[in-house]
Order: sequence, then structure tokens, then C-alpha cells
Amino acid sequence: MRIPLKYNFRNVFRQKTRSVLTAMGISLVVTVGTIMFAFSRSMLRMRKNSGSPDNVVVMSRLAGSREYSSLRVEDYNLLRSLPHIKRNQKGELLISPESASSISIDTENFVNRPSIVRGVTPIMFQVYENIKLEGEPPCPGGNIVVGKLAFAALGVPPSELAVGKHLKFLGKIWKIVGYFSTGGTALDSEILAEISEFMAALRRDTYSAVVVKVNDLSSVSPLVASLNARNDIQVKAVSESDYYKEYTEGFSRIIFLAVAMSIITAVGGLVGGMNTMYTSVLGRIREIATLQVLGFSKADVILSFIIESFIISIPAGIVGCLAGFFVNGLPTKLSMIAVSIRVDAIAFLGGMLIAVFIGVVGALPPVIRATRFRITDALRYT
Repeated sequence: MRIPLKYNFRNVFRQKTRSVLTAMGISLVVTVGTIMFAFSRSMLRMRKNSGSPDNVVVMSRLAGSREYSSLRVEDYNLLRSLPHIKRNQKGELLISPESASSISIDTENFVNRPSIVRGVTPIMFQVYENIKLEGEPPCPGGNIVVGKLAFAALGVPPSELAVGKHLKFLGKIWKIVGYFSTGGTALDSEILAEISEFMAALRRDTYSAVVVKVNDLSSVSPLVASLNARNDIQVKAVSESDYYKEYTEGFSRIIFLAVAMSIITAVGGLVGGMNTMYTSVLGRIREIATLQVLGFSKADVILSFIIESFIISIPAGIVGCLAGFFVNGLPTKLSMIAVSIRVDAIAFLGGMLIAVFIGVVGALPPVIRATRFRITDALRYT
């Protein structure tokens, strides 16, 4: 025999203040948990999406990243002779020489903001197939384009990087003439300049890296193996997907920390929920005994209290998850890279699981303890 649901709803609304405060606490826990899950998934998504599977990054052999690599023009010319390089419809080789460097940048209202600036050629926009350009491409005359998350990576308002604005770096004034987007990859945090002008400002006559688009995916491994085995050119080749996987390896700790914080937050909410439920149950021990005298089993009583807990925790969880959507699309800065937080269905589900967890585990221990009282003792309990 089940206890009627109207009994559970009546008890919830009978002590409105307690129920509202409990729901508010659960909502707060769920909101934090949802945001943490969303942040973790956004980091993993950026890590997965960065790099095209048919692109190969070629750097100097001892370099750990592009910024610390140095490739001679002679090396680049040798790489152009590789048979695996794909051509566009005009017959041009899809090989992009690049010069990347960490630069301190001044905007109109902010100074000494670190960012990654990459010198490129027009062919770069064909090597990176997922890149979308709005406005003009980078060209001689100090014209640059900025990634859609470059403002977050710099830690400045978006208005500081509006088209027509000027940036100062390497002792030169540069004009923003466009934006680009790559669909949430690490490249979205960078600034692109015309390569010869950028290298002149750097006073560098070597490239940082060369990105090669191969004819097909089956050519990636043979090309990487052959380049790494050559002695006439001291280079290190790696697929672009693997390069970014290694590049963002340090973010694994941040992702782990975000998940750990979600769990800690849930545990904190659980302790609070258990404390609230325990206090509530202590005041209803005679009521629990009366229900058992009326013929309801211990299992019926326990289930009834869990249902009451769900009546509070499930709506509170939904409110908490919806509150988490306020950070949807919010960019977050990590070193010189920014990531856009996206609250998706998985993050929403994670938040609701926290609410369910609090609802079940928060109600279960105190109710089980209360049902273990002898009925005669429980009826006299004060």
C-alpha cells in the first residue's frame, strides 16, 4: 500500500520556508556543477576540434612548439617538392609557411597584453578548411585580422578589437581589417598578420613552421615518418591533430580540477541536504510511527520521503541548470588561449544528476534511521 502523493505535496508546502531554502541551496549547487561540467566539455571540445586530420605540421627538430621553432627558407623550398602535397583548383600547392610568436600587445586602452600573433600567406585560408574570414585578409600595410576569441585571450573588451581599431606591437601600429573563426579551435585566440611584414617587424628571416595539406588521410603517416627520418633537412613532422593534442596536454589538469570541483560541490550540497532532511525527519518521527501503525511498511515510508525530496530537488535542479545557461557562450581565458563555454545537453544532464543524487542520498540515511525506531518509542518521541 503506497502513501498518496497528495500527502507528499501537502508536507512540502506545509513548511514553505524550509522547502524554499532547501530548493535554493540545491539550485546553487546544481548551477555551479552545470557550469563546471560545461567548462570541462568545452575544453575537451576545443582540444578535439583543433587541427585538421589531413594537415601535417613541420617544425625544426628540437622545437617543442611553433613559437620556438626555426625553419630556413631553404627548408621550406625542399618541403615544397614533397609528392604528398595537395593542390587547389588553380594548381597551387596547399603548403602554408608561418611565423608565430608570443607578443606583448597594446590596445587603445590596455597595455602589455600577451597574445600569439601568426604571420601567414593567403594560401593559409585554404590549408585550414574550417576557417571563415569576415572582412579583408591580412595584407601589407599593417593590416591584420583577429580571431573571434582574441579579445578574451588578451583580456580586453570586444570593442578594443573592432574593425578599424589599431593595435601596437613590435614598435609598429597595426590596423584591424577583419575577423576570422575556426569553429572553436585554439586558433580562434590568435591574431594573423601578413608574413613578410610580420617577420620584418620581428627581425627574423626564418619561419616558425610549415603546415602541409596532404592528398588524403592515408598519406599522413608515411609523410610524417619520412620527414622524421630524413637527415638532409632537420625537421620534426607531426599530424596537426596530434600537435594540438600535445599542445593542450597541460589543460588536462584544469579539466580534472573542474570535474573535481563539480564533485566537491555536489558533496557539499549533499551534506547540506542531508542536514536539512535530518532536521526535518527528527521533527516527524511520531508521524513516521503513525504511518507504520496505519499499515504502511517501512519501504512505503522511505519511498514517500524520497518522493518528497524529489518534489523539492527536481524543480530546484531544473532551475539550477537553466541558471547555468547564463554563461553559455561566455569566453574564458586560459593563459594565451580562450575557450567559449557551451552549456550543452550533457552538461544539463550532469547538473540534473547532481540534483537527483542530492534528492536520493540526502533523504535516504535520515529516513532509514528514523524507521528503525521501535514504534512504541517513536510514538512517545519529543
